[in-house]
Parts: sequence; C-alpha cells; structure tokens
Amino acid sequence: MLRFYESNSITEKYQKYRPHYPAQLAIETLGDLKGKKLNFLLDVGCGGGEATNIFAPYFHEVLAIDPSKNQLEEAKSQNKLAHVTYKQGFAETLPCDDVSADIITAGSALHWFNRPKFYKEVDRVLKPGGRLIVFEYWSFKFIPLNMSGDVTKLSEVADKLFQNFVQLETKNNLELENIYRISSNKFMKILDEMPYSKKRRFDNISMERFWSFDEVKGFIQSVDIYDIYMKRKENELLHLSNEERKTKLLELDPSEEFVRLLKESWGCTELENSNVKMKAVFNLYGVIGKNSLYRYFQGIRVAGYRTIFVRLTDCFCTYY
Repeated sequence: MLRFYESNSITEKYQKYRPHYPAQLAIETLGDLKGKKLNFLLDVGCGGGEATNIFAPYFHEVLAIDPSKNQLEEAKSQNKLAHVTYKQGFAETLPCDDVSADIITAGSALHWFNRPKFYKEVDRVLKPGGRLIVFEYWSFKFIPLNMSGDVTKLSEVADKLFQNFVQLETKNNLELENIYRISSNKFMKILDEMPYSKKRRFDNISMERFWSFDEVKGFIQSVDIYDIYMKRKENELLHLSNEERKTKLLELDPSEEFVRLLKESWGCTELENSNVKMKAVFNLYGVIGKNSLYRYFQGIRVAGYRTIFVRLTDCFCTYY
C-alpha cells in the first residue's frame, strides 16, 4: 500500500476542505440490503471517517481501518457512534476473522492498495453473498458564479489547470501516473479486474459545494500531489536559509499558482479570494462486487468439515 495523507497539515486540510460523501451513496450502493440491520462492516482506508459515517447506521458493528495515525485520530475525535471502532490496519492484511464481514467498503483509497493482495484478503474476510463496495470522486468542475463570459469555457479553464497541477508529479512518476489514470477513467479498470462474476459500476451520484477561492486553494492543498511536490521542492532548497526557502516555496506553491491563473482567466484579479464565488461539482463513481459460494470455497482455509458447516450456517442465516 502506498502511504500518503499522513502528515498533520494534510490531515487537517483533508478534513476541512474535502467534500464529504452524501448519505445517498450508502443508500444506493447497499440497495436491497439497506432495509436490514447487517452485522458487520469493514471500512478499509477510512481516513477521517467520511465514508464510515454514512454506512455505519446500517450495521450492528463497524470496524474502520487506516495506516495513518493522524487520520485515525481525526476520525476518533469526531466519532459519535458507540458501535464504530477505528484502528490502524492495512488493506493487504485485514485485521478480521475469516468470513466475518457482510460488507467491505473502500472510499477514495483503492488506487493506493496492492489490489491483488487486497482482493485475496477480501475473499478471506467477506461472507458469501457479501459485497465489496469501492468508490471515489473525480471530474472536478469549478463553475463560476456571477461572472461575465461563457461559463462552460471558464469552467474548462479550471479543469485544464487542475490537470496541469496533477502532472507536476505524475509526468515523472509512472506509478503515480498509473494510479491517477485509474481515477480519471472512473474505475473502468477496476470493473474489469475485480474478481467477481456479479459486479456493476455506478456513475450517477454527484456532490455540489458552493466555494470561494479560499476553499479551492485549501482543496488543492489537501491533494496528495501537492504534499509530494512541496516536500520534494523543500528538499531541493535545503541549501538556502530558512527565510529564503520559505519565500521560494511560496513562489513555487501550486495552490497559489492555481488561484492566480484562474483569477486571470476569469477576469477577477482585483477581487479578494473570499469574494470570488463558484459551484464546485464532484462526480462520484465506483464498483460493487458480490461474493459467491464459488469464490468462498476457492479461498477458504479450514481444518475440517465441522468448520465449513459452522461457517456456512452463519452465512446462510445472514443472507438466505
């Protein structure tokens, strides 16, 4: 698993500036299961608990894991649900018993996992008939409000600037480039590779936020690429004094450049950042895979027929 989003600064910005998932996401992805009180949810790569919060009401017990201690501390600080537990854990070695989870979720995290190892662990942990639900958002649209000119073209300028921002690191890093391609292609690759015969992709949910340039700047600073880029530049400038390095880093700051170039393109350079208003639209998409008895028997490791019988009894009582 690649590990980002672990510093205090990016954790704080992630919580403050990232759009939180709408309750509609849990309702639509659980589908016919949402009317039941399911036993156990495992949320993998939970971050600050954004996805955990919307899925938790449908379960008796929830375990949310993440490798980042800072993200987990943030999640614990805002947790108001007694049946939710946050702990450090990794996608490739899930801290759960065999055949224990009704649902496994991963929000804005799957592209960082070693996915073959993760899918193998999902086979071990997920009950027959259980579901793996993975999702994230992309296709950011920053639509200006109360501006003259062609709104569509102004929005396209913002989209192009964001793509340029992403390429600051991906153009020289094949691993990051492949990761971002998975996101920009809206999980089409994930749909193909997910090892389930029953699976479907969804792409019908969006989130809207009304922001100023202050929020846009904070959003840029909450993205992993920003953190990677700024740390690299800081290391390159270690030969300078603290004051010189601070000044140079401000000049190189991609969040500052993004806002400056967008204000120039939108013709509002004379306005304060807080006075430039826009609608930010985020497209949610993902893949839902359903485990089967065939996959279950492929991956199961048991000592004898008694164990199989006990586990199947539990599974059928839950789903059939």
